[in-house]
Amino acid sequence: MARNLERYDRLVIAILGIAMLVLAVGYWFAQEKSEPVYLSKIDRLMFDKDNKSPAYVLTLPDKIEVSSQEKDKGGDAFVASVKPVHVAKPDEKKEFSLEELINNVPSVAKLPAQNFPVQIKNITALPDMIELTESGLSLPKLGIEGHKPWIEYGSVVNVLPNFKKVAIVIGNLGFDSIAVSKLASAFNPEVSMSFHPYITNAQACIGAARQKGHETYMDLLLASNDFTREDTGPAALNFNLDKNEVFSRFYKVISKPEPIGGVIIRDGMIGDENRQIVTDLLEEIKKRGLLMIDATSSEVINSVKVDGLARRKADLIINKDMSSDEIEEQIKKAENIAFDKGQVLIVTDEKPLIMVMISQWIETFSPQLSYEEAKTMGITKPFALVPVSNLVVE
Repeated sequence: MARNLERYDRLVIAILGIAMLVLAVGYWFAQEKSEPVYLSKIDRLMFDKDNKSPAYVLTLPDKIEVSSQEKDKGGDAFVASVKPVHVAKPDEKKEFSLEELINNVPSVAKLPAQNFPVQIKNITALPDMIELTESGLSLPKLGIEGHKPWIEYGSVVNVLPNFKKVAIVIGNLGFDSIAVSKLASAFNPEVSMSFHPYITNAQACIGAARQKGHETYMDLLLASNDFTREDTGPAALNFNLDKNEVFSRFYKVISKPEPIGGVIIRDGMIGDENRQIVTDLLEEIKKRGLLMIDATSSEVINSVKVDGLARRKADLIINKDMSSDEIEEQIKKAENIAFDKGQVLIVTDEKPLIMVMISQWIETFSPQLSYEEAKTMGITKPFALVPVSNLVVE
């Protein structure tokens, strides 16, 4: 009995020994597998023994240029030509001042004020082109002699034949009257301005824009495609609602005692099933002598035909979510469209970054010269700003 117990104890000890050996071998392989593969000794030196983070950062030259004389001298001359390497510790930070940080932030306030001549003919609304409703609205309408608001409240700019027309509409304006005044003074009067439907100080904002010669319009929002991301609110047109409700919202948006030449329809929920109510809306816009700019990503509005409606589809939309690289790409596209078609219409948001980049782009436009003058000057950007009404066709 004692002999059997002794054999059993030995068997248990052997099994435990084998298990410990297997675990030890497995742990060793796991350690080898988790060890990072270094491309060089420098890579290995960069990491501490726990392989957590770099202990030092070695900044090496991207390219080592060796002169022909140094090549002739051999290896020693080559080594001598390599500049000392700077070793930067992780806690080293580049110092900068608060002033430098502020100066690098895009701001409308930094745009320089200009003194452009005002060419617009009607700075204030014409009495015979306002319809006062029983509910207290002031709606634009055709004048007594059939004059249309989009023409009477617009301006015409002459462009030489060898120049391409560029129309820019700055939208979503009105929440900050100071910013509107600043933009109105900074941008050429040929740049048109469109105001948000929830604007509360329309007289100050629209008045400031027109005093500087800008055409003025209203943004017509559609119901948002994504309510969790953006809610366009009760003033947005929801084409799934009753027609009377859609028209009621439309009238409230365009009800302004200041000159409104038309509407800029912004992107939102719209489909082929809404064609009939869209047709009715466009007919009402035509009836009131307004122009319509289609700034949606859909082709529904553009495909609805209404004879006699002053209209235009925006070529490019530069929205507030775009980065500087994306804005730059849109500007390049605008130049290509202008060269290809002779004109381009851009609708933008009022984001400071967009405003600064658009302003800088306009400054690169070549001055308008005759064909003979242009041949001697060698101009590269023959673009001319025009109000949006100049690109509209009835």
